[in-house]
Amino acid sequence: MWGDGLGFTPDEVPAGAQVLFVAQNPGETEEIQGRPLIGVTGQLLRRQLVPRYLGDMVVGYGNMLKCRAQDAVGRHTNTLPAAGSAEWQAAVRHCWPYLEATLARVPEALVVPMGDHAIRAFTGLRGKVLHLRGTLVRGWEKGHQ
Repeated sequence: MWGDGLGFTPDEVPAGAQVLFVAQNPGETEEIQGRPLIGVTGQLLRRQLVPRYLGDMVVGYGNMLKCRAQDAVGRHTNTLPAAGSAEWQAAVRHCWPYLEATLARVPEALVVPMGDHAIRAFTGLRGKVLHLRGTLVRGWEKGHQ
């Protein structure tokens, strides 16, 4: 795993998922429970947004990076390396095969990358998520960095 490999958080994607939300990385709650998108942001997504706007659609959840980052003294943190940096590229390359296996199980799913780092990993687009919102990207190449 990237970092020390502790707190690995596998994707939760039911068969036939129509939508797959992919966050940047697990947070502390996800690390402890080993489930993606169950912290504050995930609860908002799972309990309010998905039921209200996606109804009965089959939805999956995952993370681009599967473990939390570590700071200089080895503590787990939510601070990611700068997008495009050598450390960030290494982390994406390391974790991409796990995400690729998930994507292969649900090839027809609409993938919704959440956050600047996830968007860049999927599309190669650079910029803040607020500037890219509403942008539809059809297909992607294997793991942009």
